[in-house]
Amino acid sequence: MSVSVNDRQAPVAPGKIPAAIFHAESLVGESMMRTRLVDSSWPGGSQFFSATLLASLLTSSVLAEDQRDDNAVIFECDFESAEWWQEWGLNAPPARVDAVSQDTELGFEPHAGRALRIRVDEGGHYGVSLQYRFAERTGTEPEEVWLRYYLRFGSDWTPARGGKLPGIAGTYGRAGWGGRKVNGTDGWSARGLFRGQKDGRTPVGFYCYHADMRGRYGDNWIWDKEGFPGLENNRWYCVEQYVKLNQPGQNDGILRAWVDGSPVFEKTDVRMRDIDTLKIETVWMNVYHGGTWTAETDHHLYIDDVMISSQRMPR
Repeated sequence: MSVSVNDRQAPVAPGKIPAAIFHAESLVGESMMRTRLVDSSWPGGSQFFSATLLASLLTSSVLAEDQRDDNAVIFECDFESAEWWQEWGLNAPPARVDAVSQDTELGFEPHAGRALRIRVDEGGHYGVSLQYRFAERTGTEPEEVWLRYYLRFGSDWTPARGGKLPGIAGTYGRAGWGGRKVNGTDGWSARGLFRGQKDGRTPVGFYCYHADMRGRYGDNWIWDKEGFPGLENNRWYCVEQYVKLNQPGQNDGILRAWVDGSPVFEKTDVRMRDIDTLKIETVWMNVYHGGTWTAETDHHLYIDDVMISSQRMPR
């Protein structure tokens, strides 16, 4: 977005206005009050915005950062409860996971209180597999959804090869994972993925089973928009994923991703399905090392503040 200011184009990020001091004044000969923006970091130092435009920017900033529509929240879990697994419909905590507030040996610092620590054992594949099944929990299945969670790789996270991360799916126990190729009528999935760590960063992306896939296994679509380099160990990232299913038989399905609020991936021509009975069945909080290969050493990562919603929410 750019705003015309005295015949100059000054860049303004969506929902943002520059840090500045504002003065309102009535200008002689003007038919409306305008607002003067004083900010030495902008060319000319003092520029004029219409009051209407400024109000709009201020309002959008407040809405974007300070408000959220609780009616749009479908599910959230912050792992603060001692029985957090019950929030996922489980009767007992799954193996290889703990909710922790400290773990200095692995470089952990809390995001906000407790977080879910997930371990992939040396020689193993499995970290965790939690699912939020829409039909069971809400009585219906959506055709678009947002997933947001916070992710931190521990100091021992050094995978030589890749695996799976959380994402969104509609496998229905039939197709869309584990080499079960989809055909547009039996399932689909768009889990996250990670690749082997390189130069201290872990590339991430979507691992997608879709109706146009050619091989037996899903396609790897790396998040690299605007030169996004991947994730470092020992820091928290806000990961957001959006899926909108295609019209049956059409190549107009949408996958989008953001990291720390910045767009890192967009694909708008995905064909997940050819029939309208395939929906978004589940949000799949999956961590899996492989393929057929296994972890070379123990690896740990942390997840916190999971949110599923019907619209994009402020961080």
